[in-house]
Amino acid sequence: MCYNSDQGPVNRGADTDRPRKVLWIRKVLVLRIDKQPTDRQPAEMRQNEMRFGTAGPSSRGAGARGLKLGRVSRVQPLGEQAADSLRTALRRGALLPGQRLTTRDVAATLDISLTPAREALNRLTAERVLELTPDRVAMVPVLTQARYTELCAIRLSLEGMAAHAACRRLTAEDVAHLEKLYAVHETAYAARDAKTSLRHNEDFHFTIYAGAGMPALLQIVETLWLQVGPSMNFLFTASYDESWTGGRNHRAMLDAIRAGDAAALSRAVRRDLLDGRKRLTAVLPE
Repeated sequence: MCYNSDQGPVNRGADTDRPRKVLWIRKVLVLRIDKQPTDRQPAEMRQNEMRFGTAGPSSRGAGARGLKLGRVSRVQPLGEQAADSLRTALRRGALLPGQRLTTRDVAATLDISLTPAREALNRLTAERVLELTPDRVAMVPVLTQARYTELCAIRLSLEGMAAHAACRRLTAEDVAHLEKLYAVHETAYAARDAKTSLRHNEDFHFTIYAGAGMPALLQIVETLWLQVGPSMNFLFTASYDESWTGGRNHRAMLDAIRAGDAAALSRAVRRDLLDGRKRLTAVLPE
C-alpha cells in the first residue's frame, strides 16, 4: 500500500490488474456482438441472405427461423421492353438492311422517353445485333453472301433439330394455329405484302420450334433470325418469284406434323431454308 498526498492510499495490485480486466471486457463485448441475432444485421446483409440463402439447413424451405416470403412482382424496365420490341421487328423483317435507328425515332415509335430508347439501342449494339455507323448511329447490318451462307448452315442443323423434337409434342391447338398462319402467309405473299407475309412466316416457324420444349435451343435460333430477318425483305423485291416453293414447304411441314413424322418435318424445314438460301444469296452483296 502506498500513499498519495492528493488521493490517499493507492493499491498497486489493483492498478496492475486493470489492463487484464479491460482486455477481458473487450473479449466479452466482441463475443456478444458476434452473437447478435441476424435481425439486427445491416439491411444490405439481410437482403443478401434472403436473396441467396445462407449455408446450412436453416436456408432450406422456410428456414429454422420461420422466414416466409410472398411473391415478388417485377415490372420489366422500359429499356428491356424496347429491346424486345426491336428484336421482334428484326426477326420478322420489319426493319430493313442498312436502316438507321436513331434514339429519337425509336422513342417516338414506341412512345417512350429517350433514355430507355437509348438503353435498348446500346444493348443491341453491345450484343452485335446492330452496328454503329461512323457518326455513332445504330444501323441494321447488311448481310454479305458469305455471312448469310454461314448463318444458314447453322440454321439447317439447329432448326432441323428443333422441328424433329417438336413434331410429336405439338397439340391440336398448335396445328390449328399453324393452319391459320399458313393461309394468311400464302395470301400475303401472293399480294406481295412483305410485312404481313414475313410476320406470319416467323410466327409459323417459331410455333413449331417452341414446341420442342428446348428453351436454350430456341434462344439460339432466335439470335440467328435477328441477323437474317431483315434480309428476307429481298424475297419481295429483287428476288420475288410467283412460283416460290415456300408455300409447298410449309404445307409439307403441316402434313408431317399431322402424321407424327418427325424426320419428314425436319426435312421440310431444311428444304424451306435451302430454297430461301438459293434465292437470297443471288441478291446479297459479296
